Amino acid sequence: MKINKKVLIAEDELLIAKVLRMQLEKLGFVVENVVNADEAFNTAKQMHPDVIILDVCLKNKTCGLEAGKKIREAGIETPIIFTTGNSYANTLQLMTDIKYSTVLSKPVEFDHLLHLINRL
Repeated sequence: MKINKKVLIAEDELLIAKVLRMQLEKLGFVVENVVNADEAFNTAKQMHPDVIILDVCLKNKTCGLEAGKKIREAGIETPIIFTTGNSYANTLQLMTDIKYSTVLSKPVEFDHLLHLINRL
């Protein structure tokens, strides 16, 4: 039996997270959802996902960018796909400064996201 990729989704919009999880699980991915930056960091350390989908603005006014930096500082080199509705140049630059990361603007097209996950 093929072991599928593990995906960590850090998204506080519950409907988006639920739909994304259902779509990925239907394709055989193992998915874990979290809603804030601390949970994203802690789950990344425990889960050892193959890819992290990390929203820039998370619950409790936490920041996905900070979670991404903490993940890298902990030596975790899992590819990160940042998602954001904020396309300001300075925000995009902050995300691309984090190694092994890419940025998708919301709303995210599932086929594009799936292509990135499979490529990573």
